[in-house]
Amino acid sequence: MRNVDQTLRFTTPIAVEIWAFCLILGSFIPASHGAAEAACRKVSHDGRAPGSRAVDKFIDWRLEKTTGDAPSPRDGGKLVAVGNKLVAFGGFLECFDKTKCEHEYYDDVFTLDTITNKWEKKNPASRPAKRIFMGAATYKKTRTAVFFAGAQYNVNLTSVHMYDDMWEYDPEADKFTQRAYSNQGPGARLGPEIVIKDDILYSFGGYDSNFKAHNDMWSYNLITNTWEQLKKDDDPNSPSKRYIFRFELNESGQDIFMFGGNYREKFTIQRNDLWKYNIRTNTFTVIVSEKSANIGGRTHGAAAAFGDKFLIALGDKEAGGCNTNQASEQQNPTDEVWLLRLDGDQPLHLWSRVKIGFSPPPLKRVFYAKAGDRLYVTLGFSFKCDKPGEAGPVYNRDTYSLPLSQVR
Repeated sequence: MRNVDQTLRFTTPIAVEIWAFCLILGSFIPASHGAAEAACRKVSHDGRAPGSRAVDKFIDWRLEKTTGDAPSPRDGGKLVAVGNKLVAFGGFLECFDKTKCEHEYYDDVFTLDTITNKWEKKNPASRPAKRIFMGAATYKKTRTAVFFAGAQYNVNLTSVHMYDDMWEYDPEADKFTQRAYSNQGPGARLGPEIVIKDDILYSFGGYDSNFKAHNDMWSYNLITNTWEQLKKDDDPNSPSKRYIFRFELNESGQDIFMFGGNYREKFTIQRNDLWKYNIRTNTFTVIVSEKSANIGGRTHGAAAAFGDKFLIALGDKEAGGCNTNQASEQQNPTDEVWLLRLDGDQPLHLWSRVKIGFSPPPLKRVFYAKAGDRLYVTLGFSFKCDKPGEAGPVYNRDTYSLPLSQVR
């Protein structure tokens, strides 16, 4: 049932089509051969024909040629950038037919060196319990990765365990340290997201053991180990309740941007709004509302805030795909990349689709992290829906990176 070692790869064959046309033109009209060849060189060099206006260039993901001991197929874990290392933790091999199998959870730790592209399996003496859908962020001051909360549940949901602990991992020392809280915080949750600014961790939302979503905002002082509630549940000026969303600190460290995510009572709803949280003023501002958004809801993808831009990539779209005998949501992974301009003289509050050449396959529940000017994604899965009775995940073991400096 689990086809765990398949990888889909594809490219957009624009250059091939252009050169094919040029060869045909030169062969049928000999007198034009030289001009056709020159024109083709021009097209291949800058992406446009002579005399035409410039068009947006296609941007290629890079397939990283990694070596070493890489993680086994999985989804639902986290990837955190610590210096030139990417720390991968947790996740599960998900069962999609509750009549035939059970989820398989992981608590192993891996690092990927972005300079050598070598994976290494680590062996810390102690570690958090196996889990998925935890919050994770980089603590730059100590060059560590911080993991908060998360969950583990069986395929029938008769056994559900939510975690409220926080662990800090030092990849150089290969050591996990559990944080001891000085007071009560948000409690045990699945799918809260976190960022860290200086010595303060910020956490929003999540889904608790009573199967209720939240939209409260908390801070955690990493020096005093003290929680503080910044926004209560149901605050009318806060984003709606959600979990497993994108939560990114911008490069200035002044604002946190939040996109999409899940909300569930009877059925899973995927959000499509974008909000900005200003740390200094403790205020939320809606950038793109659910009603005004020009893209549908999505979750389980990657994101990055860089310069005056916010980018989302891959993930699960709200419509299409197929159902399974386990999941409450449609399985509809995408390979789309979308960009929104955040600031500037003429802020553009509509998403524009980034033109991509070489790309990962459609993937959801990826592990992702921004390191330098590249957005890295790995693991996760695509989903085969084309033949009834043969639907199932196609797990990804490759690592890809997108050059953010080329995204305009």
